Amino acid sequence: MAKKYRDLNKKQTGQAPGQRAEKEFFIKVLLMQEEEKKRISRDLHDETGQMVIGLGALLNIIENELKTGNIEKALALIDEQRQMVQEIARRMKSMALNLRPPALDILGLAAVLREHFSQCTKSNPITIEFNENIKYKKLGENVEITLYRIVQEAVYNVIKHSMATEVKVDLILKDKVLRLVIVDNGRGFDVEKHAGSYDPNKLGLRGIKERTDILKGSFFIESAPEKGTKLTITLPLDYTS
Repeated sequence: MAKKYRDLNKKQTGQAPGQRAEKEFFIKVLLMQEEEKKRISRDLHDETGQMVIGLGALLNIIENELKTGNIEKALALIDEQRQMVQEIARRMKSMALNLRPPALDILGLAAVLREHFSQCTKSNPITIEFNENIKYKKLGENVEITLYRIVQEAVYNVIKHSMATEVKVDLILKDKVLRLVIVDNGRGFDVEKHAGSYDPNKLGLRGIKERTDILKGSFFIESAPEKGTKLTITLPLDYTS
């Protein structure tokens, strides 16, 4: 039977109002910014750094081939180099889109998420079912980008850690309450075991939890070993249709 744990890492003592709450809010924002910087740095190194180093090495080889008069070999290497440059440009574009998709302001959250899921399924052995009723509703700039980050991180965690082959994402707005439910058929984990010694870095849920807190939402997980995981986030909000 799946164990449930509500609001992981929630403090048991009451929060003092005013300055303490404001200070904790800004600490969370700063922590998220630092995590984002680390992610960007890691992506730059992993996604493009090694390829740039490879380009430099290839240039040296091309130079040597030209010096020895091997024009045909040099031209072949130049073509290979051109393909590497195109791949670097593609990856840089992908990284820029992940920072803030321009389509978010034009097409809305639902369309951007559909495109994100499409890219995920093309590059990973997983299927993603997406159900939503927000269409072109404007949820507010901060809400939309924060929700995009939450879904992006949640699906990334599923792909990276759960060994799931199927994911279902529901994003339903009703009576000014937005409910996000992400269910996977992966290996799951013992929530009760982790509840007392919650390590958000290991579970990959820290950023999701903190972003949910910023939107004054609730965070709820159901899971069990070999039974998959269900993440439910509920956000009270006002929106402009």
